[in-house]
Amino acid sequence: MTKKLWESTAGQLHPTIESYTVGDDYQLDQQLISYDVAASIAHVQMLKKIKLLTAAETRQLTTGLKKIANLNQRKKFVIKLSDEDGHTAIENYLIKTLGLVGKKVHTGRSRNDQILVALRLYMKDHINQIDNQVLSLAKKINQTAKKYQQTAMPGYTHTQKAMETTVGTWLDSFASALADDQLLIAAAKKIIDQNPLGSVSGFGEKSLKLDRKTTTKLLGFAKTQNNPMYCAYSRGKFELIVLDTLSQVMLDLGKLANDLVWFTAKEFSYFDLPTKFKTGSSAMPQKQNFDVLELVRANVSVFLGYRAQTEGIIQKLLSGYNRDFQLTKKPLLESVTLIEKTIAVMELVISNLIINKKYLAAAGTDELKATEEAYRLVKKGLPFRDAYTQIAKKYR
Repeated sequence: MTKKLWESTAGQLHPTIESYTVGDDYQLDQQLISYDVAASIAHVQMLKKIKLLTAAETRQLTTGLKKIANLNQRKKFVIKLSDEDGHTAIENYLIKTLGLVGKKVHTGRSRNDQILVALRLYMKDHINQIDNQVLSLAKKINQTAKKYQQTAMPGYTHTQKAMETTVGTWLDSFASALADDQLLIAAAKKIIDQNPLGSVSGFGEKSLKLDRKTTTKLLGFAKTQNNPMYCAYSRGKFELIVLDTLSQVMLDLGKLANDLVWFTAKEFSYFDLPTKFKTGSSAMPQKQNFDVLELVRANVSVFLGYRAQTEGIIQKLLSGYNRDFQLTKKPLLESVTLIEKTIAVMELVISNLIINKKYLAAAGTDELKATEEAYRLVKKGLPFRDAYTQIAKKYR
């Protein structure tokens, strides 16, 4: 039976309790192994520096950890429910392959700061990736906007035709929104760029004199998160900061998708997508559906649900570690995967968007110019309210 990191003898936990408390955490940790290994290698190097490991032990542990990373990359390092989590799977592997020296890898650590640093590295990695994706999408939108800057289209308020605008102006509104989102992403990146490793169980460590500056440097963090209780408190908080930030991106993508759902309808036909982007109906042979846009729109709510889960889990917890934090992992990992896929899909959509100038031109009916007609009367000296009334009579 697999040995747990927290028990002195194996097999003491009731299987129903074990299954419930572990949940799907062991499966989620599969996504974090590379980050856990990277943090463990840095920790081992630090232990050598403060003379708690010999050079030979350090080499053994580093080699063993790199082997785990390699196995994981080839999908051959599998965490089992009986392992409980990735930390246990890593340590048990090192003990099995290295013997006594494997037991030294956990010196000066708790699973609390292990998962904190693994998640922190995961968030840093993926928020950088998402930032690059957002920039790429914004550039693609901007390129298309410039190409159709002079192509007229109706602007809408209250879902009714309002005033004339252009395809370029409409598209550029989304590029501008994403540019602002990147300011929020930059702020989130700065906040989470703190090393929690060495905070141990959330109260720090005084006997071993851990060198936290060394692991901060080795792991590429901008700073050390000095207050150990804040390290513990920041679990869930930092995840929520990331989800709050990325929710703005999802809202913008949802708005763009929703506009396209409307404007690709036959009643509009302003835009279209290649056939390979559309699905069909099992009963109606003529149908070509823009399901991908509908799912982007719907996935905004899914993403906001992950955000709400995270806030709901952490909002009433006492300071220090609580097992509740375990349940913030899934919404983070799921939401990051979701937004990365969604941005990629929307870049494909924009890159292949078909602009139907014929239908856009036909939609440019006279009432779109009503406000401009009123302004022309104003320029001739008529008070705006009188000009408004005069033009209103013409169109109503």
